[in-house]
Amino acid sequence: MSTPSLFDGVVNSNGILMIAFGPIFLAFIPVTNYITTPNSLVQKAIETLLAAIPGSASIPSNRVIPALSAFYIFWTFAATGAASAAGLGASRKEGLDNSHPRKDISALRGLPLRLRSAHYNTMEMFPIKGFALAAALAQITAPTNQNLINLLGLHVLLKTFIYYPAYILDIAPLRSLAHLGATASVINVAWQVATGAK
Repeated sequence: MSTPSLFDGVVNSNGILMIAFGPIFLAFIPVTNYITTPNSLVQKAIETLLAAIPGSASIPSNRVIPALSAFYIFWTFAATGAASAAGLGASRKEGLDNSHPRKDISALRGLPLRLRSAHYNTMEMFPIKGFALAAALAQITAPTNQNLINLLGLHVLLKTFIYYPAYILDIAPLRSLAHLGATASVINVAWQVATGAK
């Protein structure tokens, strides 16, 4: 009986080189700082987005982070979830089998697969990859810090208006760049909170 090799399952050793991409998220933090300064285009886009939501005209400055979070929760679980279900339904001649909606996932391809994959990545990004934690930390420690608000807003804008459409339209380089910026922005928020942002 032989012991498994460290590289069991590796069929393309060049794929392992993707590990080197990790530090690029940290290197991208200064870029997120630059594009999210107060009164930046990002801040104006956040204000425009929040103004478009019914009932948002009276959101005080110390509640912008929860408002961004509410929009992102809607986007993550309702909007992209409905699109994912639509993809599942579109992938079967019989339509969506609501009794067993996940049974045909392994047969997905093309647009239906991209709709599902984009939805699942968005769900992963919200709680697991840091947005919810970074937003909570910012709201507790610095709820009116415009730089932190802009960084969180950058994440939401990149994930909803660039990453998701790029995923659906199969524009991989744009999708990767949006993911890089969105992830770097929440890392930046957590780091700024850790170093005393108020």
